[in-house]
Amino acid sequence: MPSRSAAASLPGWGGGRMPWTALTAVVCGGVAVIPLLLMAVLLFAVGGLSSDSAREPWVWIVFLAPVVQLAAAMWLVLRRGWLPLVLAVLPSAALLWAVYSAAEDEGDAVGAGPVLLVLFPLLAAGFAAAPPTRRWLAARPGRARATG
Repeated sequence: MPSRSAAASLPGWGGGRMPWTALTAVVCGGVAVIPLLLMAVLLFAVGGLSSDSAREPWVWIVFLAPVVQLAAAMWLVLRRGWLPLVLAVLPSAALLWAVYSAAEDEGDAVGAGPVLLVLFPLLAAGFAAAPPTRRWLAARPGRARATG
């Protein structure tokens, strides 16, 4: 009986090679965590979106965006599904909207820098929803196939 390799026994790698679209989605999802985490730490340090002296109570919620993004990327690596990585764009887009709306209320110019908050999550979502990624996920071992 031939022995199985260690990589084939991992949940995300057995039963076929990961397509480049899935690998790119995971990398973009992982890279997306960096600007989201930096923005969350910055907002926490400042106390919120305005320059008030008191910390706003919702500022802890901002830390959910990088956690959701990382969890969704891991969900794809484990071959559980592509939809969480697509939906992980929503917290990033909400954070981007909050930054721009706060800057507009204050009358400050922000520039294009905060677009990085949503750029990599959008790339990850696009590659996760690509047909090769979806076929790879549909062919995972142990998945029940519909007969018809």
